[in-house]
Amino acid sequence: MADLLLKKESPEAKFRIERGSSFLFYLVLALFFLGLAVYGGLLLLNRGQERAREELTAQVRLKEEDLRPELLNQIFILDKRLKNLRTLLARHIFPSNTLRLVEADTHPQVRFLNFNLSTDSRKLEMSGETTSYAVLARQIALFERDPQVERVEFGGLSFGTNNLLGFKLTLIIKTSLLQLRP
Repeated sequence: MADLLLKKESPEAKFRIERGSSFLFYLVLALFFLGLAVYGGLLLLNRGQERAREELTAQVRLKEEDLRPELLNQIFILDKRLKNLRTLLARHIFPSNTLRLVEADTHPQVRFLNFNLSTDSRKLEMSGETTSYAVLARQIALFERDPQVERVEFGGLSFGTNNLLGFKLTLIIKTSLLQLRP
């Protein structure tokens, strides 16, 4: 038991710092100050950006005040009308395109008397007269070659006045023909 009392450690031994631990202390201390510097830099950057945002907001308010409110309302109304017009035009049917098709593909010796356009079924029913069967065959061939015509149906042959051949013709047209073309 006497040995235990004699081997008492000196106070200097308790506070002895090893060389490796002092390096670690300085490294942690440097990292701490580096973290503080980064935090301070970010804080200053944030304040600068907030000031810039406030200045830009003030400039926008000044420019808004320069604009007349009635002019702004007119701009918004015009924009709304243009959007509605665009929607209307996209859904609108243009029967005049079918008349251009008939005008372009009609044989010179054929005369159409009646037209009936049904946009729902895409049918253009016509009755007409011509001078001969050969001219009628050429007329049907003209319509069949047109890329806007899906199908051609004909019938109702009869002889009318002045020895002209009467007929009925039905064209099934493509949907794209009924829409606005640029």
